Amino acid sequence: MTTTSGFANSHRRPKLSSDHEQVILSLLLPLLQPVGDFRRDHILRSKGKGRARKKNSIQEQCTVQEWMPDVFGHLTIGFNSTIRRLEALASHRQPPSPLPKSDVKRSRDPPAALSAVFVCRENLPDMLTSSLSLQVTTSAPRSTRARLIPVSPQSEAKIARALHQPRVGLLGVEKDAPGSKALLNWVSDNVELVEIPWLEKVSSSTYFPVSVKTHEITTDPKSKARKRKGTEMDVG
Repeated sequence: MTTTSGFANSHRRPKLSSDHEQVILSLLLPLLQPVGDFRRDHILRSKGKGRARKKNSIQEQCTVQEWMPDVFGHLTIGFNSTIRRLEALASHRQPPSPLPKSDVKRSRDPPAALSAVFVCRENLPDMLTSSLSLQVTTSAPRSTRARLIPVSPQSEAKIARALHQPRVGLLGVEKDAPGSKALLNWVSDNVELVEIPWLEKVSSSTYFPVSVKTHEITTDPKSKARKRKGTEMDVG
């Protein structure tokens, strides 16, 4: 049985100096601020209880999201949305299935890839973040893999404040997010990739689909009949 600590020791997590963290915040917060400003000005916090209030709140949020700043559609804000994106990306990297296409349930097009995933491990339970490195690694090939960027609780508070949310333990940024070029270029040049040696070996293996060779043999019906007749005469 592999323990969480054992898995953590089997790979190298990227580390971030305080200076680098400040540089990242200086590039990230202006990217997020328009989303927070819009949420603060247009989304009211729910004050009532009951199904009717909850239903109205959901409808209001769906309507407001259509008018969100463009960058909003290129972010995965929070644990659930970020993990779902990583899982969806990983599912599109699986080897071809031998089952008929009608039996394989998979979305036609893969979702947009993430170039950066910010995580504050101190504010999330260990059981939620223990496999995060693995999920990032399996979500994309090494050449386009997202950088997993640890941030301190103080930085997480600033990110949450910029987005006008109570907490943001996990945040993903797509590679084509508007206004993110400077941030993603800096991250790519200064933050190391997650390294999981045993998984890299498995990923580098070539997948060979099963190939069954068949040979069609034709038999002369007359020779079959003669052979059967000769057998009957021998028995008689």
